[in-house]
Amino acid sequence: MAKALGYTVGFILFFVVVFGMMDYAFSIPDVLVSYASNECVGVENYPGIMFNTETYSCENMPSKFYHVYVK
Repeated sequence: MAKALGYTVGFILFFVVVFGMMDYAFSIPDVLVSYASNECVGVENYPGIMFNTETYSCENMPSKFYHVYVK
């Protein structure tokens, strides 16, 4: 019985950690950068469930983001 409880707790902990990592990775915003001027033209925010509830803009850039080059 104790072994089954240990496996259940381990599985739940593993699921929570994996879900947290995926939520963090999928909530990193995209910064749209112009090819011509190499300046920010917009930010696409992806709200996470546990992380990154702040809304970013070109004036309020995130510390970590994906570069997406646009025309």
